[in-house]
Amino acid sequence: MAYEDNYDILTGYLKKKAFEDAESKGSFHGQHIGVLFADINDLKKYHDYYGHAMSDLQIRKVALAIQEATECMGEYYRFGGDELVAVFMWLNKEEFDRYMKRVDDARKSLEESGSITFAAGSCFAESVKDIRPVLQTAFERMRADKERYHAEHS
Repeated sequence: MAYEDNYDILTGYLKKKAFEDAESKGSFHGQHIGVLFADINDLKKYHDYYGHAMSDLQIRKVALAIQEATECMGEYYRFGGDELVAVFMWLNKEEFDRYMKRVDDARKSLEESGSITFAAGSCFAESVKDIRPVLQTAFERMRADKERYHAEHS
């Protein structure tokens, strides 16, 4: 199987299908799971103004910022477009919260620099039987963060 079958070339993240395969195999079952769900703010506007190559660069920048902030301790997935997901297994709540604080700091740093920024939501659960509710909660928190961003920047 070729690298590009499992990995997104732009970000180096695993593709959504790899997440779905891991989920169907029960890879997330019975573990402490922390999920980060991120989505880039206003990427379409950025793309329309700067073009495809520059918007790709911003996706890569955010993907790297998340990996750096979390010290590459997760499994990273690009769900499509500008949706990025990180799954952290075997961390305790304190460790997960420390990484999420670092992600928030990275997000604020990008925003303060005038660069593109992203909305993020996270969720932590112990002894997970199904990752989908954890992922859904992280997604809902990301949507709330995106709404906050748009309220502040409109």
